[in-house]
Amino acid sequence: MRIIKEGQKPVKEWQVTCKKCGCVFVFNNSDVHSDQIEGDWVVCPTCKECIAVTHRNWLNENIKHL
Repeated sequence: MRIIKEGQKPVKEWQVTCKKCGCVFVFNNSDVHSDQIEGDWVVCPTCKECIAVTHRNWLNENIKHL
């Protein structure tokens, strides 16, 4: 098999609502910060609150796949 024209993978995005300030924003994998001890999180652009985004809670009601 050989590639005639290189394609691009679609960017997966999720919508989340910050429980502290109510900001609704969209993030993708490049926005996720990761640490072995703390796990994975995104930062709310309004109040700078860290929001945990483990794969388990990506199915939570405040995080929606777009």
